[in-house]
Amino acid sequence: MSNTEIARERCTYASNLLTKAGIEHVVKNPDIGHINLMFNNKVVMSFWARTGRFIYTINPNEYERSFVIDPEFDRGIKKCIEVYDATFRYDE
Repeated sequence: MSNTEIARERCTYASNLLTKAGIEHVVKNPDIGHINLMFNNKVVMSFWARTGRFIYTINPNEYERSFVIDPEFDRGIKKCIEVYDATFRYDE
């Protein structure tokens, strides 16, 4: 299986989990597995499904409760959802 096929498969899986979690997101490039996570119509995180890497695209300190992403554990869609929830949906 090629890297592109792996990325597309993992992107679909990640998108499905984000949908189940009720997180608004946009698949930017399925060939590399790039997904943007939204909060209040603003891109706040990016996730790459092929590698599982995720980052903030905003300064999380702008929000009442920021969650520091430990570089040792900044991988995986489930961890990404956990960090998203801790940063943006902690009061729900």
